[in-house]
Amino acid sequence: MCEISELQALAREICAATNLITGHDALAGDSHSSSSDDAPLNVRDARQRVLNSAAKIQQLISEPTEFLVNLSVEYQLIASIQWLCHFQVLAAIPLQGSVPFSDLASVCTLPERRLRSVARMAMTRNFLCEPVPGHVAHNAVSRLFVTNPAYLGWTRFMTEFYMPVASKFSEATEKWGDTVAGNQTAVNLAMNTQLTAFDFITQSREWGRLFSAYMKGVQASRATNVKHVVADYDWEAMGKALVVHIDGAPGNVCIALAESYPALSFIIQDTPETVGNCRGLLRSQPENVRKRITTAAHRALEPQTVTNADVYLLRMVLHNHTDDEASRILANLVPALKQNPSARILIVDTLLPEPGSIGIVDEGLARYRDMTMMEVFNTKERDRQEFEDILNKASDGEGKLGIVGVRRSPGSTLSAIEVSYHAYNAGNAL
Repeated sequence: MCEISELQALAREICAATNLITGHDALAGDSHSSSSDDAPLNVRDARQRVLNSAAKIQQLISEPTEFLVNLSVEYQLIASIQWLCHFQVLAAIPLQGSVPFSDLASVCTLPERRLRSVARMAMTRNFLCEPVPGHVAHNAVSRLFVTNPAYLGWTRFMTEFYMPVASKFSEATEKWGDTVAGNQTAVNLAMNTQLTAFDFITQSREWGRLFSAYMKGVQASRATNVKHVVADYDWEAMGKALVVHIDGAPGNVCIALAESYPALSFIIQDTPETVGNCRGLLRSQPENVRKRITTAAHRALEPQTVTNADVYLLRMVLHNHTDDEASRILANLVPALKQNPSARILIVDTLLPEPGSIGIVDEGLARYRDMTMMEVFNTKERDRQEFEDILNKASDGEGKLGIVGVRRSPGSTLSAIEVSYHAYNAGNAL
């Protein structure tokens, strides 16, 4: 089993954090206010402590022989969600109220016994509910898949793309070893293609549509929500500043920042093929936001053309690139930082923690992202030393890039890493 003292400590942690959460909800008069991204920092932190401690308790009280049994439940859960989405069962359930399994099976032309079994499997993880025997209804989780179509696309992309790709990772490693080639990945084996994952997805209308839905869902999720970018850097202190968002299409990050900080102006840079995707979203914004955001075609691996910005934002960019490419992207920004010593690079990416240094739920999300990048792109998420390595490689002979500070909000998978350039002759090179 486990040490009793550790279990007791985790139980006390859960009690203390739960008391804080319920106290906040009681004052707010809303039992769900603590789950909001707008909840106070200490409440969001308490929520993460509950999630991490509860998961750790489950690990500690489980016997080693139960590991594969529990894992089997998880993959059948994924299979049940995929089945329900594939047959469009969720859309046939009323958003309010319930429906008999027999009626639902008739509408969806599905065997009632199978439908009932699949739905009840999903219910074990709080997806759908059975308010009265023989009737199925939506709950807050499953309802989201009807009201937000991006979640259906996300589910299909996860089950039809990511899962087959993940199953080929060992075969890809066996065949190609420690390669960084973009067309020697698990994608090439799973999808029987010679293309890189990016080309394979973008050259297919259906895969491109599903990937777009997946990205919309990911961007809106708590772990990678753009609100963290707004909160994880002292934008207010920048005053009237220019921010260049590299690979920033479709523009939702700059819009969120512009709404919160009226003194900031923005240039969204992305490839010529992609930057046009910003226009529709920008046109729908109020003038006081729209007038402060412009777009420009620019590739991150090419020399930076805007040299007078105060912040160069790289959000979920460097993890798409090998170490050599990431260093080139950073090196392209050095001339601008040398010209303006107060300018900063803000890297917003997963910062892999030291093993065991954060809660297991938070660490699991970070490790999942690292595995995905390896399987799909032959790239990776980076730990602090790996970030310092690419920063050192990007530095020139007159100074170097160095990390000034790091911040990560509770519940966020992404860290905001502030980087500056220090000249050697300034006597304070990092």
